[in-house]
Parts: sequence; C-alpha cells; structure tokens
Amino acid sequence: MKSKTAQWILWAVAMVIFTALTLSGHWNWLSVAIMAVAVIWYAVVPKASSRQQ
Repeated sequence: MKSKTAQWILWAVAMVIFTALTLSGHWNWLSVAIMAVAVIWYAVVPKASSRQQ
C-alpha cells in the first residue's frame, strides 16, 4: 500500500475497534483484534527503507 491516506484509514479503523472492545470489556476479542491488526499491518504497509546508501 503506497497511499498514506489508506494507511491512516486503516490505523483509524483499528483504533476505533480497539477502543470499542476496551470500553465494552471484551478482553479476549481485544487480544484477537490486536493480533489480527498486527498481521494485516505487517502484510499491507510497506517497510521503511533507509535513505543512506
């Protein structure tokens, strides 16, 4: 994903999900959501590259 807008949208959606699960007290689902978002984030967002060569 090269679009910074799409990355911010993914981040915002993840934060809304985390907040909703935290406030509702669904701790098991929160841990599952954190792991799922981590895997999706790793797969979708490109790694940072060094500018030094």
